[in-house]
Amino acid sequence: MKLSIKNAFLTLVIIIFSFTGCAKKPCLQCAMNPEQIKEQESNWQNLNYKMLALYKQGQLKEAIKLGKDSLKFAKKIFGDDSLKAATSLNNLGELYRLDKRYGDAEWHYKKALAIREKLLGRENPEVALTLNNLASVYFAENRLTDAQNTYETALKVLEKSPKKDDRSLIALVGNLAELYKNEGKFLNAEAAYKKLLVIREKSTGKNDLNYAKTLNDLGALYFLEGKYVQAEPIFQNTLTILEGKLGKNHPDLSVVLENIAEVYKKTGDNVKAKIFEERVKNTRTVNNIPG
Repeated sequence: MKLSIKNAFLTLVIIIFSFTGCAKKPCLQCAMNPEQIKEQESNWQNLNYKMLALYKQGQLKEAIKLGKDSLKFAKKIFGDDSLKAATSLNNLGELYRLDKRYGDAEWHYKKALAIREKLLGRENPEVALTLNNLASVYFAENRLTDAQNTYETALKVLEKSPKKDDRSLIALVGNLAELYKNEGKFLNAEAAYKKLLVIREKSTGKNDLNYAKTLNDLGALYFLEGKYVQAEPIFQNTLTILEGKLGKNHPDLSVVLENIAEVYKKTGDNVKAKIFEERVKNTRTVNNIPG
């Protein structure tokens, strides 16, 4: 059974703030004119872009070094408790998470969270983003109760914010659904997946590939629970969307075709199961995929 469920954590969000007030501790920004401030903001931004480029190239250790430089620069120029320092802390925390240095990641996220809550207020998307990232560390460490509490808090913060965006909301609800599934809280997971479908439908419509992915995830949840009769039409709907967007021989159809075949096996409809197994073989043959 191919569940094809992946985490969708918010990662490496580089945010350039227009906040120009000084932090409590003295910083160089306090003595700068507007042009100098603008130049230093650009220098800090370039450090972040270079860091992100290294990460995308798979050079995680080098990206971490630049992340440290970005944080040091932000603290020196804009202050220890500035929003730019918070952004650098958040980004460095994310790099540490990706490097599986979870203790370092947690420390940096908590520092970023404290600054953002103080300067932006509790009901701000950046606070929700940082909480989401902190929860992702707990999830990776299998601290599921901590992860659930933190994700749920992040979602409450984001939903109260007038500045919330669909992308962040989708990531958070998706993370919660995955967490609930891992905890065996299937009713909660089902509710989260259904909520995610509503958000995706409003954002991109029902014929979107990501909408289809969430449908597949919901079908996989039903399969996991042994609710095969409920899973079958969900998978069929997923297949219809994928065929309409990608064509009938696209390799990405293999996962849902296998899922449908498995459902029919479980319900004893071996004739239909065989039909979909043949489609899987044909799809792999057409696309030169082994197996």
